[in-house]
Amino acid sequence: MQQHTHPSQATDAVLIHPRSGDRFGIALAVTMDDGEGETLDISETGILYETSVESQPQVGAKVAMTLEYSVDGHDYRTRCEAEVVRVERVGNRVNVATRLLSPLQSAQ
Repeated sequence: MQQHTHPSQATDAVLIHPRSGDRFGIALAVTMDDGEGETLDISETGILYETSVESQPQVGAKVAMTLEYSVDGHDYRTRCEAEVVRVERVGNRVNVATRLLSPLQSAQ
């Protein structure tokens, strides 16, 4: 059964029904060249994030992303490159599904 927890209300990662791999519902700040957003879920093969319509990439576009998070009072940044595989408009925001082209790497 799929578990529904909105990441912006969650304090810990929540395992969501797998597609091509386990997905974890977690809200992290994400920065791209053309805007900012927030992750909705992350898996070993991709990232789903929400951003503004103005920052909406096209399907097939390559995006460089920086994810920001804190652990025990320390701030961390992780970078990756991904390909946009789906874009869905949700009100005045868009959900962008990506497939990772490179593994997450420390940006420190």
